[in-house]
Amino acid sequence: MNHPLWISQRHGHDWTDEAALRVIGWFRSKVSEHVWSQRMDAVRDRFEAGKKAWAHGDIEPLFDPVDAIFWYLFQATAYASPDQRHDYFEPEAFRITPVFARLGTLLPQLSQVVGIEDRIQTLITKGKSQPDAGLYELLTAGAYKSRGWKTVTFVPERPGVAKTQDLLVESGRRRWAAECKRVNRNEYEEQEYHHAQALARPVHELAKQRQSSVVMEVFFLVEVKDVDANYLVRRLSDFFANPGRRTWRDEIAVGLIRNARLDLLQAVLVHDDVFFGSSRMVELLAGAYRQDFDHSVQALWEPSAQRPLHADWVNQASVVSWRSVSRDAVKAKARHFRALVAKAARQLPDDCPGVIHVGYEAIGNNAVDEQRHILNRMEMWRFRPEGSRLRWVYANYLMPEHTTARNENWAASETTAYYRIGRHNTSEPLPDHMVLSDGDGTPGDHW
Repeated sequence: MNHPLWISQRHGHDWTDEAALRVIGWFRSKVSEHVWSQRMDAVRDRFEAGKKAWAHGDIEPLFDPVDAIFWYLFQATAYASPDQRHDYFEPEAFRITPVFARLGTLLPQLSQVVGIEDRIQTLITKGKSQPDAGLYELLTAGAYKSRGWKTVTFVPERPGVAKTQDLLVESGRRRWAAECKRVNRNEYEEQEYHHAQALARPVHELAKQRQSSVVMEVFFLVEVKDVDANYLVRRLSDFFANPGRRTWRDEIAVGLIRNARLDLLQAVLVHDDVFFGSSRMVELLAGAYRQDFDHSVQALWEPSAQRPLHADWVNQASVVSWRSVSRDAVKAKARHFRALVAKAARQLPDDCPGVIHVGYEAIGNNAVDEQRHILNRMEMWRFRPEGSRLRWVYANYLMPEHTTARNENWAASETTAYYRIGRHNTSEPLPDHMVLSDGDGTPGDHW
């Protein structure tokens, strides 16, 4: 592991990802040049306006979620093109980049998928506000095509027919119907995240009042929604009253408070600007960055004149990092997985075996663990689909990483869990597969 006290290199930034640019060009060919320019200009204008607001201390959204697909294309272009790299916004692009890099390598296979042109057109128009679902469908189609399936077809929606799966894959006498579902944070996890952010706010306020830079790390033992609004700030007050009370454990949480390494951050800021609130900033303040935690950062900071999304200097900062290890929370997430599979199963036909692919983005506190995998397996063991021949469920857990390595532009981990539905001897259609790489995974293996 690299020591966090490193300075960005000043050379080697002129590389180009030609494969990613080709797939971006493929998307571009599906709309007129007028539409492309109009929507891309709107994204750029919003981004530039946001940067100016950040420069005055007003942190506002940098893109319009109504046209998220063009924000994705804007960031993918910034990643792949050296002359556009100044537009790269790592706190968002870290999860966009691996997908477009992978689609670029899959382009020869994807170009052979029947109906993919219409699917991309749909993604750019009807699915523009929720692009992750459509992009995951493309990744899944590429996985089938690159693993020996002769014909992979996107099934078109038919007027008046509600029950239509995403893919039909065929090879010889084998024929499977496949339905894809993409999940970021589910509704429960989104609420959990906002509850934790609310708990962190008074911690930041007190730290700023005391002109103190601190790091608080918390494992919640109960559901976050049940934690009192002042629980964390009371722990910080105890720490300020007696610095010896830096750790605690009770029926609510296990926690640690320590002084932030403001000296590390300031030593780097003498030479480099650092994205405000980024994984790099957390790494410097905490001494290391934990991928399996969610993080909240606030600071008294000065934006860089050249790069207003970056900090030129920080006088005070606080970090609250948390993870939920509540069994009740894990059960709630497993119930959501079952409901998602039940919904997908209704899309499958009854004239051939079916498979469901769930692409689960595992970031921070919602990163997968063995406990959730076991509960998912129990839910799937009890699950009985109606009106379809569902045989297997794949859970592709995708973990894009906020990389803090000096010479790394993006990183992602992935694992695939598989669940047999019912009693049968039907072989899996894609054993051990990944969607972000060509390699085989270890079935059922989680972080």
